[in-house]
Amino acid sequence: MTLMEAADEQYTGVVAVLDDDADQAKVVKIQLEDVGVKTVIADLDEVSTLDRAVDWIKGNAQAVICDVQLNLHHVGIAYNGAELMASVIGDLKVPGVLTTGFKDDVGMLVRPHRPRIPVLVSRDETEDANVLLHGVDICRAEIVGGRAPDRRTYRVPLFIEKAGHADTGVALDARVGGWSRKASMRFPAGMLGTPYLDYEAARTLTGRVFFAHVNLGAEHEADLFFEKVEPDLIDPVELPLHFGADPS
Repeated sequence: MTLMEAADEQYTGVVAVLDDDADQAKVVKIQLEDVGVKTVIADLDEVSTLDRAVDWIKGNAQAVICDVQLNLHHVGIAYNGAELMASVIGDLKVPGVLTTGFKDDVGMLVRPHRPRIPVLVSRDETEDANVLLHGVDICRAEIVGGRAPDRRTYRVPLFIEKAGHADTGVALDARVGGWSRKASMRFPAGMLGTPYLDYEAARTLTGRVFFAHVNLGAEHEADLFFEKVEPDLIDPVELPLHFGADPS
């Protein structure tokens, strides 16, 4: 089966594209229409709030391609793409792909919503219709059948290494216990509680440990997420020398 035939068979509905870069939105539209997928670009002025965007998608599309940043080349958008996709996928059950051209977006903007967003691709990959359609297919599979093995979560300790400033707020970097990679995971300090939106308060977390459920099957740091955060912040010396990852 050719890609065109696959598109005709699986994607008979409309794919909506949301991007504040008009040229990039047109590129995505052209790529998808070249393989027979009907595509519509959202007018951001008409979907300036999250509720309006969700309602517009509900009435106009059966899948979504959305960029994280919606305010760089456009003003007046009251949400980012990760917030929108979390609502579209998690509440509307409409499949889609989140895209980003900025590595820093992954930790601070995407991570809080990643439990509900199965697929994140780089902006470079949006020029390949096959990548986008495959991403929609993966997302649809999770909506219907639950998470794939690389997105199943396990209870593990996270070791907070440092606090810092990011463009969008206070950030924490933590090592994930039981994960096979050495990279730290960045996330907004506010995910551990509103008091830690303050940098000085967040700094007191350095060297502490908290438990949460993390998808240990992730191959890359960008694919990591955590949920079911436990409120206790622990001194590492209180942890056992050996521990097992508990499944969700």
